[in-house]
Amino acid sequence: MKTLLFFLSVAALAVTSSARAGFFDQIKGDLTGPAVEGSPKYTALYFSAHWCPPCRMFTPKLVKWYNDFKAKHPDFELVFVSSDRDQAAMEDYIKDDKMPWPAVKFDQAQSETFQKFGASGIPYLVLIDNEGKALTAQPDNEWEAPQGVLAKIEEMVGGS
Repeated sequence: MKTLLFFLSVAALAVTSSARAGFFDQIKGDLTGPAVEGSPKYTALYFSAHWCPPCRMFTPKLVKWYNDFKAKHPDFELVFVSSDRDQAAMEDYIKDDKMPWPAVKFDQAQSETFQKFGASGIPYLVLIDNEGKALTAQPDNEWEAPQGVLAKIEEMVGGS
């Protein structure tokens, strides 16, 4: 009887833990690219595309910023959400710009899971907390320059 109660307790704990999975854990199956250790408390979604000149100008700056910031903040992860026209363009963009973070699989990028955080323009960056709440989004997800969002991320994640 004690053994049965023990196994029931363990099973209940497992169900409770999975029900509390954070935002990153919920999207992990939709990602490709570098594996992420653990479960970050903060996830930034980067909406961008290979064909977009402002994106191509910003992405190298983001790569440099990410490499510096991520090393100091293991509770943070960045995820690329492609607005490219096809998977080959997305893959070329990741490779050409040396994106070191995971990306949403091309066939999942337009899903409600990610598009609810998108804005009317790109490049666009938004910070999501562990509960799936957008922390840096403007009202109605109005577009905001990603450089300004980086400062907000540094303040919110760096100060935690």
